[in-house]
Amino acid sequence: MPKILILCSKTGGGHVSLAEALRDQLAQHFAVEIVDPQPRVIHWHYRLVSRHALWLWAAEFKGGDTPGRSLFVHKMSAAFFAPNVAGLLRRTQPDLVISTYPFLTYEVVQAMKASGVRRPFVMLFADPNGVHHAWLTEREAAATFAPTRETYAQALAAEFAPERLHLTGWPVRGQFYRCHEAARAETLNRLGLRPDCFTVFLQGGGEGAARIARTVENLLPVPGIQIILAVGTNKALAERFTMVHNLRPVAFTKEIAPFMAAADVVMGKAGPNMLFESVTLSKPFIATAYIPGQEEANLEFIRRHQLGWVALTAAEQRGLVQALATDPRQLQTMAESVNCYRRWNTEARETILPLMKAVAEGSDGWHVL
Repeated sequence: MPKILILCSKTGGGHVSLAEALRDQLAQHFAVEIVDPQPRVIHWHYRLVSRHALWLWAAEFKGGDTPGRSLFVHKMSAAFFAPNVAGLLRRTQPDLVISTYPFLTYEVVQAMKASGVRRPFVMLFADPNGVHHAWLTEREAAATFAPTRETYAQALAAEFAPERLHLTGWPVRGQFYRCHEAARAETLNRLGLRPDCFTVFLQGGGEGAARIARTVENLLPVPGIQIILAVGTNKALAERFTMVHNLRPVAFTKEIAPFMAAADVVMGKAGPNMLFESVTLSKPFIATAYIPGQEEANLEFIRRHQLGWVALTAAEQRGLVQALATDPRQLQTMAESVNCYRRWNTEARETILPLMKAVAEGSDGWHVL
């Protein structure tokens, strides 16, 4: 089997989830390895600013969002850790390379040129509604996958070669396609919750940027609801809400889809992977927070395609959940538009495997760097 090396970043869970979604889709035809080649200082920096200095993260994100500045950052980044990437390429000898992270694009191409390990290179944009200029610097890739109509149009406007630019839909991990609504009652019974009660699945994001405890406390007094709270590895958060009668904490698990599928609505930070996982399960999404700069545009994407609601204040969240719990027609109407987008995305993502086979075979004009 041809070997694919997927490069991602462990800064938050989103880039990893996207890499895992690609692996799930390609694993029957390719041997897939997922690696983050960045030094630990990158992870430390993200963890620090996402928890304690979101204003700094927003400033960095927006400050680098121009062609000239993004190229400068890429060159600095390449000088800093392209040698790690070059060593990884020589060690693994992949047949092709995919990146789900913008600062492993230009850097990878430079590493290939320096190491002499030249392979077809594929980029998958990790933003649904306007990509950062860091994604638009490198244009020598054999293929660029735009997961939404919005990012496809942006890449065309940035003069990406149309024959190497593809509208692919957003890849989602296989567990979300295998999950069935029929298992809802079983999952809720296992958690000690009621199958006939309006259920909210609430997740705050891997690095704690969503202020999830505040949202939980705000929702608990709403009558007639119960909450599945994904606490991840946050033991303090789990202990804080363990004894609440209408709430069940769920610790970190690789199989989160059954818990999301058991809910009527999914709430959390406006990260794109969680949004598209909700869409794949036909669940409307409620955005309660976002990382400034990076996830701001996702709010408009949710509104434009009617994938759910944006409720950023305590009053909006409490009022919306109470209204949905008492009037199922609102939820049903939104679910119809979610299903419409789900059908389009599912059909579009089925193009990924044939495209990857064509890249691997070097057919149809695909080129090696």
